[in-house]
Amino acid sequence: MKKRNNNKTFSEQLLYWYDNNRRNLPWRAMVGEKPNPYFVYLSEIMLQQTVVKTVIPYFLKFVKKWPSIKKLANADFQEISQQWSGLGYYRRAKNLHETAKQILKYHNGIIPNNKQILLSFPGIGEYTSSAIIAIAFGGRANVVDGNIERIFSRLFKIETPLKDSKHQIFDYSEKYLPLERYGDYAQALMDLGSLICIPKNPRCSKCPIIDFCEVGGDLSAKEYPKKGVKIKKPERFGLFYCLLNKNGDVLVTTNKDKGLLANMDVIPSVGWYEAENRFVEKPKFIDVKDSLFNFEWQIIDSEIVHTFTHFKLNVSIATSSIKKDLFLENSSFAKNYKFVKAKKLKDLALPSIMKKIIKQLEHDNIIKC
Repeated sequence: MKKRNNNKTFSEQLLYWYDNNRRNLPWRAMVGEKPNPYFVYLSEIMLQQTVVKTVIPYFLKFVKKWPSIKKLANADFQEISQQWSGLGYYRRAKNLHETAKQILKYHNGIIPNNKQILLSFPGIGEYTSSAIIAIAFGGRANVVDGNIERIFSRLFKIETPLKDSKHQIFDYSEKYLPLERYGDYAQALMDLGSLICIPKNPRCSKCPIIDFCEVGGDLSAKEYPKKGVKIKKPERFGLFYCLLNKNGDVLVTTNKDKGLLANMDVIPSVGWYEAENRFVEKPKFIDVKDSLFNFEWQIIDSEIVHTFTHFKLNVSIATSSIKKDLFLENSSFAKNYKFVKAKKLKDLALPSIMKKIIKQLEHDNIIKC
């Protein structure tokens, strides 16, 4: 077992490395400047379950269009959804907007420097609140994300699978907090996990804190954190309806404020979301009960598989066409559906699964974008 120095030295070595190797990220304050709490908040929401490389262009688009939390709060949510399209985990966009509105209404547009208040906002949990406190305000907070879990599981050679050792890792990391520069320290750990203590082939020879690490320089380092038994994701089967009018426009609906694709523009679908009436296999024909609007539908050949966090979705696509849009004159339909020109589909707030379906429909010359 390697002999560890005191915790102060640990943070000093890490911060020295960070001062010379920090990543230049658009939401980070330059050396000597104060952080922008709105930038920190926005980036942390976007970074939830999404990698930095993917987030950067979205972040830049958002701050150009809505440079302050006040402007974001006053924005039309449909426009926010469109800008968010493709980033995934769409509930985050709604939470982002709702929180911005609450901050404007109850806190004069100033992000609170108070963890309990931050935790009361939708979409902000333990990690995000701690990151905001430390990075935006320099407050003492233990910020532990996936990168940091990996670092401390290696530092202490934790044999327990990660899903069962998170509290242990949190306690260890709490003891290593420095006496100052909490925001820099948190970001230093994040950068270390992204640049040096990477998952598959950690670059131990370049690690500034290898003297503290139980597995540093050992081939076994890549085996940490320990993984439990990998559970195969369950499969679901969904039927998506592409209805065209005489002009080749596509029928679209906006999902309600709930579920996986909340507030996103989609084509109608059945059989994969609700617990009841869920398909047990890929549909070969369309049953009467599944025939949208009681129209005649034709299932086309497609091999689309879309992976969500907890399951895989096998996509089937059915097509049909109508000569007149009269059925939309029924108020109940008109309220929930609209026809959109195929060329305008890409301007909507489309989730990734819809983009895959549109690509398939284009490939089959069913729609022309």
